Amino acid sequence: MKTNFIVLLLSTVCWALIGCSTSDLKQPVLFGGKPLPESYNSPDGCTIGTDGCLYVSINQVASAWKYPGKIARILPEGKLEDFFVLPVNGKTGKSAPLGLVFASDGNLYVSDNQSFCTGEPNQAGVIRVVIENGKPCHGELVVSGLNASNGITRWKNWLYVAETNLGTSGKYTSGVYRFSLDELVSGDTLIVTGVNDPHLILSFETKSKEQAVGANGIGVDSQGNLYVNNFGDVEVMKYTFDNEGKILTSEVFCRPEGALSLDGMQIDKDDNLWIADFSGNAVLVVDTKTRTSRIVAKSKPFAIGENGELDTPSECIRWGDKVYVSNIDLSSGEQIADKIQTISVISLK
Repeated sequence: MKTNFIVLLLSTVCWALIGCSTSDLKQPVLFGGKPLPESYNSPDGCTIGTDGCLYVSINQVASAWKYPGKIARILPEGKLEDFFVLPVNGKTGKSAPLGLVFASDGNLYVSDNQSFCTGEPNQAGVIRVVIENGKPCHGELVVSGLNASNGITRWKNWLYVAETNLGTSGKYTSGVYRFSLDELVSGDTLIVTGVNDPHLILSFETKSKEQAVGANGIGVDSQGNLYVNNFGDVEVMKYTFDNEGKILTSEVFCRPEGALSLDGMQIDKDDNLWIADFSGNAVLVVDTKTRTSRIVAKSKPFAIGENGELDTPSECIRWGDKVYVSNIDLSSGEQIADKIQTISVISLK
C-alpha cells in the first residue's frame, strides 16, 4: 500500500471537486467515542464470525511491533477485546496480519504479510487459528512462500488469497492463490513457488507507475463469483468458474468513479462491494447488479482521525446498518502515520 505525493495531490483535487456535494456523503464517527488503546496499532482486515461478532486484524506496523500482531474482536454491544495473539515468523520474530476469514471448517485464516517486516521475498503466508468450542486454541502456519499475502476470502471448501506482488521482473504482476482446506494439513506447511505454482489460479499486471500495488481486496459473491481489487490501476476484476473450479470468464468489472485506489474489500448480503480507498481517504460501495459505484464517505487528506475522520483506510465492512472502517494509518508520500489509532463507523440510516 504505497503511493506518492502525486496521488495525495490528486486526492486534494478530488476533495475540492466534490466539495459542492459533500451533503451527500456520510460523516464517520469514532468507534467507541475515543481512539483505540495503544496496543491496537494499524487495524486492517475485517470479518464477521458465526457468533455475530466483528473480528479485526491488528497489524502493529505503526508501532514498529512494540506490541504483537493479533486479532481483536468487537462484540455486538460495542466492547473491544483481544481474541488471539498470532505466532511470529521464525526469521523476523513478528507477525503482520492483514486479511482474515472464517472458513467452512470453523477455523480462522489470517494473511501474514511479512513484506511489512522484511525485504526478503517469500516470507509471507497464511496462519490458521484453530477454533474449538468457540475459543482460539493455537495458531499454525499452513501456507508459506508468498511475498505479500493480503486479502483473503472463502467459497465452500476453498480459500482464496490475494498475492499483492508476485516478484516478477519488468512488469508488476500480482495474483490469487487458491487452496483446498483438505490440503492444509496440521504440522505440514504448504510452500508455494510463485508464478509456476499450481495454486496460482490467476495473475494480472498493474500498469500504474505511481501506485505499483496489485491484487489487494478480495471477495466472493453469493453465486461464487470472485472479485479482486487492482489497487494501483483502480480496477475491480471479476472471475467466474465452472463446476470444476476452472476460470470461465475474466473481465475488468468496473472502475469506480472518483476512487484513487482500491484497497480492502468486503461483500455484504446483497452482494454489494464495500471498498476502502486508501489513497483517496474514502469508502465506496459498488452495486454488482448495476455495476454502479458511489463514494459513501470521504475525509480530507492528512486527517488524523481524532474525530472519526477516515485516516488512510485499508478495509471496511458492513455490519448491520453500519460500516466499520479500519484506518491502518500508514505513512504515504507526505501523509505521516500518527499516534492516534482509530476505527471509523459510518451509519447507513
